[in-house]
Amino acid sequence: MRARGTAIRTLWALRLTLVLVVMAVAAPAFAGRLVTDMAGRAVEVPDKIARVGTIGPVPVLNSFVFAIGEAGSIANNLPPNLGGPRWRFQYVVSPNLASLPVIQTGQGPNIEGVIEAAPDVVLTMDRATVDLVARTHVPALYLSWQKPDDVKAVMRLLGELFGKPDAADAYSTYFDQTMQKVGSRVDILRDDQRPRVLYANYRSLTQPHKIAEWWIAKAGGRSVTDDGRIGEAFNFSIEQILAWNPEVIIVTSENEIANAYGDARLANVSAIKNKRVYAIPMGVHVWGNRTVEQPLTVMWAAKLFHPDLFADVVIEDEVRNFYSKFFKVDLSSDDTATILAGRAGASK
Repeated sequence: MRARGTAIRTLWALRLTLVLVVMAVAAPAFAGRLVTDMAGRAVEVPDKIARVGTIGPVPVLNSFVFAIGEAGSIANNLPPNLGGPRWRFQYVVSPNLASLPVIQTGQGPNIEGVIEAAPDVVLTMDRATVDLVARTHVPALYLSWQKPDDVKAVMRLLGELFGKPDAADAYSTYFDQTMQKVGSRVDILRDDQRPRVLYANYRSLTQPHKIAEWWIAKAGGRSVTDDGRIGEAFNFSIEQILAWNPEVIIVTSENEIANAYGDARLANVSAIKNKRVYAIPMGVHVWGNRTVEQPLTVMWAAKLFHPDLFADVVIEDEVRNFYSKFFKVDLSSDDTATILAGRAGASK
C-alpha cells in the first residue's frame, strides 16, 4: 500500500509539473515595459525597439520616426498608392524603404504583411487599426494629431518608446523657438498689414487641410478660407476666389502655378496681377499639411508674406539645418531647391 501511495503521489507531481510547464509556455512572457499611448491605453512593448511598422497616414508617421532619429527602424515600405517621385524624400531620408514589405492596402493593414515585416510595435493614427493589428500579437500605439501642438506630444511619446527623450526635447525646443522667432516679428502687425492668402489645390478648387489656417495665421497672413470650419477640406468656386481677391495664392504643386496664371477668369485677382502665386514646398511630406516639418512651413510662409521682416532669414539654410539635425541627412543644393519649389509634389 505504501508503495502504491508513493506511486500515486509521484504521478500527481508529474502531472502538476506538466501543467505548470504548459502554462508557462502558453502564457505570454512580458519582459518589456508599459507605454501609454495617446488614447490612454497602457501598451506592453519590448524594452528595446528595433523595428516599427507604420499604418495609416504613412508619410506623416514616418516623418515622426525620422525626426526622432530612427529612420532605419521603419520596417515597411510606403503603400502602393503612394508610389512615384512625389515621395522621393521619404527614400532620401530612409533609403532602405523600397526593399521592405508593404503592410497596408488602401487605408487598412495587410495582416500578412505585418507578420512578414515582424515589427516590434506598430504606430497608427487609426483606432480600428489597433484592433486589427492585435490579431498578429504585435503591440500597436495610437497617435493623435488634432491640434498643432500635438506634434510635440507625439514626439515625446516616441522619445519614450525609443528611449530618446533628449531627441524629443530637442524637437520641441526647436518648434517653440521657431514659433517665437516668427511671432516676435509678425504679432505686432495690423490686419491691413497681413496679406489675404489662399492655400488651394487649384485643380479641384479645394483648400485641402484645416491646419493651413493655423500656419497662415502664425506666419502673418489672413487665410481667406478661415471661417471657423470643423472639417478638413473646404471647397470653393472661381467666383469665390474673385470675391476673396487673395493677395497671395499658394497651390499644392509646382504645375498648378501655370494653371493659375493661365486662367483668364483670374486676371484681375491681386495675386495674379502681382505675380504672387507659389507652390507649397514638399519634403518628406507636403508642408501645407500635417507634417513634422511644420515649423519650416511657418518660417517659409512668413518670409514669403513679409520679405522685409525676414530679410535675415535664409530659408535654404533653415531647411538644410533641419534635415541635418533631425533627419540625419545632408541635403544638396539641388535637393533643397526641389523641396522649396514643391517639385517633388508636382503631378504629371
